[in-house]
Amino acid sequence: MSNLTDADKRAFTDKVISGLTGNTPALVAAGWDPAQRLATLKNGHDTVSADETLIAQLEVALKTATDNRRKDLEDSYALASATVKAVEGFLGKDHPFVIDLRQIRGSFSQEPAAPAVANP
Repeated sequence: MSNLTDADKRAFTDKVISGLTGNTPALVAAGWDPAQRLATLKNGHDTVSADETLIAQLEVALKTATDNRRKDLEDSYALASATVKAVEGFLGKDHPFVIDLRQIRGSFSQEPAAPAVANP
């Protein structure tokens, strides 16, 4: 059973619940009352459904948060860049503070560093 998908496991559980429900009289007559087992299986089914709903909600929230973060970061970066230009406008491009501000952006890599290749 370890090769079953989640959907297969859910379907299997549903069929066991259905089978137990439909065969309760025969099982009781044979000496086993499946009432407690049915209650536990149905509770598990309900819990799985609630978990799946929560997961779907969290996936939507994660996508929204990721999109918002990306936009907020772009907005913040654009404002920081505009600030450097504004400071340059007030102090001039040769002012030491402006030179420092321009060097900050230049200190960040635009691309990941290429892997070093050893000489044979």
